[in-house]
Amino acid sequence: MTCANRDRSSEPQRSTMSGDNPAFATLKRFYAAETVYLAPGGGDFGPIAETLDPGCVLYQPATLPYGGEWRGPEGFRAWMEAFGRVWSHLEVRDPQFYPSGDEVIVSRSHVHATVRATGQAVDWPLMQFFRVRNNRIVELRPFYWDTAALLAGIGGRS
Repeated sequence: MTCANRDRSSEPQRSTMSGDNPAFATLKRFYAAETVYLAPGGGDFGPIAETLDPGCVLYQPATLPYGGEWRGPEGFRAWMEAFGRVWSHLEVRDPQFYPSGDEVIVSRSHVHATVRATGQAVDWPLMQFFRVRNNRIVELRPFYWDTAALLAGIGGRS
């Protein structure tokens, strides 16, 4: 499981996007399923998997402890577990969502997290690119401003 104490204030209802955008509707379902999965007593990954295309790919920077290409719903679940080994708390603040047609959404937010191993608080800005097709996420690419600073905060090498 990703983070035991994850504040999902990033749910899309805070966006100025129209609720009738197909990609936005998928993203709302994804965040709702993720919130339930990460809640105490949650743990049913099925609703998250239903929002992910079987061929979906999550691209994380290779320099991060959970870096690499994570493929399919099972790959996404494995990434959540790897991510959760690094972070014990995660709060996504002030999310903004920007559609580009019916298949693409870009989000901008600020992340506040706690390193599991040290208790150190780390903050970073984040942009994410989502591609949705047939009501399922097919691609997710987060963009971190400074992975070296993020690694230093985690306690790794920059």
